This record gives sequence, C-alpha cells and structure tokens, in this order.
Amino acid sequence: MTASENLMVDTKKVKILILQMLKDMVLNAKGQLITFRPAKVAQDISIWTRKSPRSESVIVRNFLEELVELGLIRVIKRSARGKVYGIMRNTEFWLILEHNNVHEILSFIDGYKSARRSNTSINMLRELANAQKINLAQTATNGGNKNISGNP
Repeated sequence: MTASENLMVDTKKVKILILQMLKDMVLNAKGQLITFRPAKVAQDISIWTRKSPRSESVIVRNFLEELVELGLIRVIKRSARGKVYGIMRNTEFWLILEHNNVHEILSFIDGYKSARRSNTSINMLRELANAQKINLAQTATNGGNKNISGNP
C-alpha cells in the first residue's frame, strides 16, 4: 500500500471509531443531550489505536466539523478550550446512531455528502430517520408490538 492509501485507511478507521464512540454515548445517555470535545474523542481513540492523540485530533476535528456542516450535530459552546459539540435526543442523527451499525452510518454520511455536492435532493439520512420515527411511533401506539386484536 502506498502512503496515501494507508492514510485513507487510517482516516476511515478513525471515522468509524468516532462514530462508534458517539453510538456508545447515545446508547448510554440518560438525558436529552450528549456533549463531547474533539480532544476527549481523540484521547479515547488513541487508547484504542495505541497512537498519539495528536495524530488523530486533526482528523477528529475535521470529521466533527463535517458533521456540523451536514446538520447532523451542533456546536453547543465555544470557549478558550475549543468547541463543545452535541447531539440532541430524538434528532435524526441520534436515531440513526441508535439503530444502525457504524459502517452503514459512514456510508450514509458519504452518500449524503456526495448528494449535496451534486445538488441532488436525495435526503437518505432524513428518509431513514423519518422511517425510524414512524416505526417507533407505531411501536408506541400498539403497546410495544403486543397483540392488540379483540380476541382474548
């Protein structure tokens, strides 16, 4: 593998690790909002990859900024220590993180980016989130998939 191919593999690996960390945070969330700083994300990833957190911090910041540009996450706060990013409960991205694996999510994000670049009005992430919201609403209204027929 050439150096540029190796960098692409490492970048994809780091993005998958970021999404896995966000997925874990969403699944373990108690409140309505999860927040995180890029430095903390890079530090946690460096534990998994056994590399310096400095090497991943640039990739982490760039990927999080991509997600902000796509409207999937928000900048909650800016301070001298940097930005704090957040994801609100019941947003599209929260539901996508909750119900899909990280490889599917990364392919959705890449597809969404390419669709926006080509000015195509395909909103794969929104359609997926809306389908999941409908599914959750149907589950809630029928009592969690209980048999609601009139027969005892």
